Amino acid sequence: MSVTVEKALQLIEAMARAGKPVGVSQLGRDLQINKSTVHRLLDTLVRQGYACQEEDSGRYALSVKLWEMGIGVVRGLSLPQVARPLLEAAALETGETTMLGVVQEREVLIIDKVDSLHPLQIFSPLGTRLPICNSAFGRVLLAFQPEAFIEAAVAEFAPRTAFGIQTQAQLREDLARIRAEGSSQSRDEWQIGIAGAAASIHDAKGGVAGAFCITGPTARLTEAKLRDCRARCVAASQAISQQLGHIAPGPARQAAGAQ
Repeated sequence: MSVTVEKALQLIEAMARAGKPVGVSQLGRDLQINKSTVHRLLDTLVRQGYACQEEDSGRYALSVKLWEMGIGVVRGLSLPQVARPLLEAAALETGETTMLGVVQEREVLIIDKVDSLHPLQIFSPLGTRLPICNSAFGRVLLAFQPEAFIEAAVAEFAPRTAFGIQTQAQLREDLARIRAEGSSQSRDEWQIGIAGAAASIHDAKGGVAGAFCITGPTARLTEAKLRDCRARCVAASQAISQQLGHIAPGPARQAAGAQ
């Protein structure tokens, strides 16, 4: 029985990869399964509502039943639940603090974090709210908000230090770049002595669900290490987004150079 189940799952995956109705002969060749077995499996899938057969061509395609089941699974996942293992892994690999944030009233709300084991670390307890314009963490969230939300945030923008983005025009340019790349990094911008990198997390509908951040003191986060942290944020955010049901519209986001 287990062999039959395995073949049925392979058949479903092959039909999904095809992206269009496909014939029995083609499926048999792709999976190296004889046509009679393919026919039998397809008949079962059709009877159970997982596939359908075109009347004119006789080819088979998957139904929306699998999609409906997948959406149910995605809806049952919470962002912190999915992100937690990646927060822990990134903290262990980098030795720095990792944080998960969401938008809350034009601020970033920290909803989960894993602290660095270094004596010198960033102190931002769960529930802390941070400015949405003055760090990479906030801007990767802000960039994907509705236009009215963005304009209101930009209108309120004021630099907190003499480093990083200083004007509303620079902020708009950076948000446009983040929309293209999905990630960012900042140094001495939220507070002197603090650096961080972040990437946006997207849900099944394509909206921004949160942000993944790695942060630490500038004394440890050199430019080279900050770039590495940014790449790790991108990889983690993509993994989380995928588990939330997001399908990237184009090539995977790449970590860009420093601001």
